Amino acid sequence: MGAHLKKYNQERDNETIEREGLISGAAITEGPSKPRCVHACRHWLLSFVVAQSLIIIALIVYITLHWKPSDLACATQLSPYSPYLESGDLEHEEFTEENHLMQPSPYRGHPTPEVEEAWLKLWRLPTIHFPEERMVALNKTPAQNYAHVSAEYGGGMLGFLNVFHQLHCLNLVRQYTYRDEYDFSNVTAFRAPNELVRGHVDHCIETIRKSLMCTSDVTPVVFIKDPSRASGGKSDFNLRRKCRNFQRIQEWAIENRASS
Repeated sequence: MGAHLKKYNQERDNETIEREGLISGAAITEGPSKPRCVHACRHWLLSFVVAQSLIIIALIVYITLHWKPSDLACATQLSPYSPYLESGDLEHEEFTEENHLMQPSPYRGHPTPEVEEAWLKLWRLPTIHFPEERMVALNKTPAQNYAHVSAEYGGGMLGFLNVFHQLHCLNLVRQYTYRDEYDFSNVTAFRAPNELVRGHVDHCIETIRKSLMCTSDVTPVVFIKDPSRASGGKSDFNLRRKCRNFQRIQEWAIENRASS
């Protein structure tokens, strides 16, 4: 019986060893699966990051190729500081103008009260005010050297938009060409001595010249075929235009006037 018991215990021990071996073997075989999982996760994560990066790069390229700055952004980039541009009120209108040699206009022809009034309405606008700290952008420092607006009228600096000065100058040159044909005694500029009047007109011619050269309209002017002319054609001054809405500029100046 002792031999039988010994044999039983031995068989039991063998079973235990085999069972533990199986368990141990399972543990051994399961061991490498964790590193494989980590490797797979890393590979997936890397692929995801690369894919996202490619998508972002593609979007950047697309936006760069197709995005166009607004008219306001372009105007701000290409102009000195202006409270009008800063307000964001800039508007444009696109059209083909009519501008042949004898094109009728309320601003041309021999002076009349109606013509004079039309010109005055173009440029005689109120002064405006804008923040004192913007004087640096205009290269006008120190600000104490320049006129300020009283607090009751909005404070800040006193000024006017240059386009109105340019139109005043063009009007003065126009009037000067008719000075012997029309009574301009009510025009302050013509009450000065002749030398000063001449100097004022020359200043205005220079102002207009500089403005035209500064903006330099590069729109092509083409030629219309005309067999009746010796040259065989004539210039077509009916140009395509993209212009700032001048009426809106006038309205803005009135809305931001420095006095009541």
